[in-house]
Amino acid sequence: MKLFLKLTVGTLATGWFFLLWCKQMILASDIPVTISFNEMQDFLQIFSISTILALVYIRFVDDTKLHYFLVIPILLWGDNTIRDLKYNYHPYDTLMSCVSLSGCLLIFLYSILRQRHRLN
Repeated sequence: MKLFLKLTVGTLATGWFFLLWCKQMILASDIPVTISFNEMQDFLQIFSISTILALVYIRFVDDTKLHYFLVIPILLWGDNTIRDLKYNYHPYDTLMSCVSLSGCLLIFLYSILRQRHRLN
């Protein structure tokens, strides 16, 4: 039962971060990109809360292995961040991409560290 619950939470986390990536893509889909400060602020607040909840989950649940589930969102945001930096897109879009990639990498690395700490 615990394994099923952990798999469900991992899948939901992947789905949630994928939906956040989709939200960012929708915000940046206009040509030319016109993201308002309030839209950027709302996105960053939602993403920050999601990241904090994921870190708390990793901290208090044994052997989550959440890092396996976050590989796809990290790849999506990594590609998006590289394109934003390379082609100098809208500054708010670039900021959202960089913060999102950093947050996912933080969750990924913390999950790996917690798993290694449990093994030793």
